[in-house]
Amino acid sequence: MSALDSNFLTLLRVHLVSVLKLPKRIIRPNKTNRRSDQRMSSAKLDQFQTSGRPTWAEIDLENLGANFNVIKKRIGAERRIMSVVKANAYGHGAVGCARRLAHEGTHWFGVALPEEGIELRDSGIAQPILSLGGFWDTQASACIQHQLTPVVYRLDMVQALNQAALEAGVVADVHVKIDTGMGRLGIRFDQLSEFVDGEAVKFFRERGYRPTHLHLANSPGVWGHSEGWGNMVRPGGALYGLWRDILPPAAEKPGLAPVMSLYSRITLLKWVPQGETIGYGCTFEASRKSLIATLPVGYDDGYMRGLSNRAHVIVRGTYAPVVGRVSMDFVLIDVTNVEAAEVGDKVTLIGQEGELKIPAEDLAKIAGTLSYEVTCGISERVPRLYV
Repeated sequence: MSALDSNFLTLLRVHLVSVLKLPKRIIRPNKTNRRSDQRMSSAKLDQFQTSGRPTWAEIDLENLGANFNVIKKRIGAERRIMSVVKANAYGHGAVGCARRLAHEGTHWFGVALPEEGIELRDSGIAQPILSLGGFWDTQASACIQHQLTPVVYRLDMVQALNQAALEAGVVADVHVKIDTGMGRLGIRFDQLSEFVDGEAVKFFRERGYRPTHLHLANSPGVWGHSEGWGNMVRPGGALYGLWRDILPPAAEKPGLAPVMSLYSRITLLKWVPQGETIGYGCTFEASRKSLIATLPVGYDDGYMRGLSNRAHVIVRGTYAPVVGRVSMDFVLIDVTNVEAAEVGDKVTLIGQEGELKIPAEDLAKIAGTLSYEVTCGISERVPRLYV
């Protein structure tokens, strides 16, 4: 690490970034089509639902704003918030969510890739943007051009960014990523002199660098590790109301509200006699004469195959079980116990209807994953409607 003292760091401002060592999380790549994001009034919603396939996700921007302010109140006015909108804002729509979070007063945005940051810049987002994954071979100039701040964790990254800044005639910021135990990215803590008890900061300051931002805490850190708050926190899932399978078990209920709901409508009803099987692989056999409804949503939309024969939906204020295997484009549900079920009835796959709820965390538990993967997995075929 002695190379960090070299004179070529002429055009870089250094900050420190790290991660708490928390349980390993699985993140499924998101495929959401940004062009399908639409801000839609209630008056236009019914018109939309009759203009194409009736499967959609609703993004509650009021809940998003409220969640931001819950976090703001928790950490205090002296600390800043970096709102993490990577992976298309965990499937919720990066641009739409970033605009609302900017309105609420977020100080920074966090993305995984320079491409995600460029999308925000092209949409008019002006706040500082940190690329949490750094950048790749030819992207140093793009980071400079679009005023993106990358994390760095290899000397050649520092050299490339320094050269790009020199060519552009600007001073560029970097955040130095320290690996404190996750093992994914970052400079190993034991490769920095006397790291324990905050000595990493001292290590840089003794060499003439004055890190402005010190941040370690993600969503679990905000609720479970106040000693890691530094002077800025990086909430992600908590912004979108995802917490039941994310926050430390001992944490108090945070008062966060879910932001995404997923809906479809019944497209076909048919009676199936007792003893008949339905769906691929004949995994469901009717134990009685059953009224089966078809929904135009499937695993290509992100409603996971692991929910087959295990999950429930809400129809007309009643839970209805998913029956048979979830296929690529369709789901079957048993509405025998749903009074007066009809073609066209609205069906809640994720969300709330009256007192009945289906949180993303519940679907994650059934499928053996976590809520982040559920919302990130809602695919490009599903329009996001901002309500």
